[in-house]
Amino acid sequence: MLMKRFYSTVMFVFLLTGLYSQTITYDDFKGLIPYVSAEKWKSAYKESSKLLKAAEKDTSDLKGIVVYINIFSAAGLVTEGKMSYKELEEKVMPLKGQKVVMPGHRLSSKPGSLNTLSFSISDSTNTAFTSSTNHLGTNILCFEKFYLKEKINPDDFKNAMVRCGGTLEKIEFNPNQSLIWIMRLIVKDAFARKAN
Repeated sequence: MLMKRFYSTVMFVFLLTGLYSQTITYDDFKGLIPYVSAEKWKSAYKESSKLLKAAEKDTSDLKGIVVYINIFSAAGLVTEGKMSYKELEEKVMPLKGQKVVMPGHRLSSKPGSLNTLSFSISDSTNTAFTSSTNHLGTNILCFEKFYLKEKINPDDFKNAMVRCGGTLEKIEFNPNQSLIWIMRLIVKDAFARKAN
């Protein structure tokens, strides 16, 4: 009887450990794409939140992408009046300190271009910058600034989709709470690489 209880306890602990150490798979990530593509922000937010809760200890790039989708879709909900700025702050601030990975963007040298990426590389700066909007370009959901860990050569990324990511250091919200732009993401220890 004692041995039976012991095995039951071991199995219970093993199952709990399995539940809380789930990793996000490529199929999990792929399942979110239709919601984001169709700007079904509520579904994208709900499903990405579920994945993040189930994979709290995951540190993979796929989780970083899901973190970004979660933040981006929450900002989309704000633009539709389905989430307040106060709720947005409550939902996304716990994601600070986690890995975040943005979708691929085309490189642009034109200042102020939307949904593109620009580098600022000099002796004193080593950053990348994007502004990500809804499909119509009527709302900027996220400005993103990446402090790159290593010096890069922008010429290495010509004609390529570029993906940046790193540690989400800071989240700033539009102080006017207008819908023109929703938030800024500041990412440290960042990387830039060609998106596959």
